[in-house]
Amino acid sequence: MDAEAGSRALSAADDLAELLRLASSAAERLSHEVYGPSFDHAELIAHELRRLRRSVDKLHADVTAFVSREEGATVERGHPLRRSGDRGASA
Repeated sequence: MDAEAGSRALSAADDLAELLRLASSAAERLSHEVYGPSFDHAELIAHELRRLRRSVDKLHADVTAFVSREEGATVERGHPLRRSGDRGASA
């Protein structure tokens, strides 16, 4: 994984977290405005979104660790498109 792919992966994880934050906020606001079965439904959705947000937080940490490991491995082995004989040779 190169730096650009790692950046895209982290950006996607950030976008997912932000999307769920917005959805959670909207569900909580809705639950303050309605009552009866609609309130129960809004509360159920808010609960599920909180669960998903915890899951996305874990996924974000996992993606961050994965990207860090992959970028470190790429640095160790050199650019994947370069031949091993080219390393250290000046152009």
